[in-house]
Amino acid sequence: MGIALARAAQWTSVSSGTGNLEITPLNESLLNTIIKYVENFNSRYPHEAKLVFLEPLEWITKVEPSAFGASWDISGSTVKSYEMDKDGHPLLFLSSSTLQIHSFQLLGEFLQVANERKLKEAQACLEANRDPVAKILGPSFATVEGEDTSMLRLLDKIKNDEDPDGELKMKMYLLLQQLDVQLLNSSLKQISQDARISPASVKNDVELLKRYSGIGENTVLKFIDYTSEYEFANGCRAPPWRQVHGEICYLAIKPHDKDLTYVTCSTAGAFLNGGKKTEEETIDYDRKSEIYRDLFTLLKKISPIFAENISKQEFVSHENPPSTKIMQNVELVDAKEPSQTQRSYENQEKIVHEKRTHHLEESKAVNKKKLEPSLKWRNLSLTGPQEYVFN
Repeated sequence: MGIALARAAQWTSVSSGTGNLEITPLNESLLNTIIKYVENFNSRYPHEAKLVFLEPLEWITKVEPSAFGASWDISGSTVKSYEMDKDGHPLLFLSSSTLQIHSFQLLGEFLQVANERKLKEAQACLEANRDPVAKILGPSFATVEGEDTSMLRLLDKIKNDEDPDGELKMKMYLLLQQLDVQLLNSSLKQISQDARISPASVKNDVELLKRYSGIGENTVLKFIDYTSEYEFANGCRAPPWRQVHGEICYLAIKPHDKDLTYVTCSTAGAFLNGGKKTEEETIDYDRKSEIYRDLFTLLKKISPIFAENISKQEFVSHENPPSTKIMQNVELVDAKEPSQTQRSYENQEKIVHEKRTHHLEESKAVNKKKLEPSLKWRNLSLTGPQEYVFN
């Protein structure tokens, strides 16, 4: 379970604190799989279900004490299970919204109590317990990268009779590993079914929108531009240390009816980022909106004028987009230690920012003369694939 949560689940940025599970189809699928597994655990593995966790799974719950029935010890805002550990402590304890659960048996019973809130409760539990295997079996079973020797250590303890519950823990560990494999396979299947956005399609969108942006009444945007002039050999403009997160490029966009907006285009879709607060700052990469299917969908959502004017345009693709500077032999770099590549990238961001500022000043100077988008392309007899046709 720990490996799947670390590698497959999609988490929000942790720059400002503990990350949360994003509301995505992949995460919802993972949560539903975990819920189904836990609900059936007691009937399939009754002996293992009674194993008391080394540390309880603890989180803030929204389930009220009144939701628990007669099979629970309820006193005001406190709920206890009648099942106890060897020291007489309840295996489920709820007090002032803080919930502690010590076994899979009680975890399954709580999900039944949660009923329609079980998905939210599972999410809250996993967000508060990022490595649940370590809580269940102990820190020696914590999720690690590379070779995992925890099973070998446990076998040694069983052999030497050092752990009376060693055999039961081994079975539990194997069951949790099976769940991990199931979750990873499920996530791979989900990802393979999703259509992924490519750098080429993003570039086509941007170049297309540039041709229909300006000051005229029927233009779709005032302007749209990349925050960096560098284009890497793979077609991305995001720095390498952000490409590993699936990010392709960052755009500065000025709609007719909205302030300057910064957008991230990624393989998963387009979303608003934190932008730049001052000229010297780099992009605030944190996501500030939901993820939209593509750039057009995002712009339609945030700009009514864009949505209206885009329906008036009739777009065709162009074979020869403007040339861009290509950087070859790109290697990933550590974002914590800026290299020459990072400094070069940031310098290009500054250049683009200066050009954009100049563009804004020119736009403000055009007060009387209204420009209309040219329709000369109708007579150019353009050939080649047409990716977008809007009637």
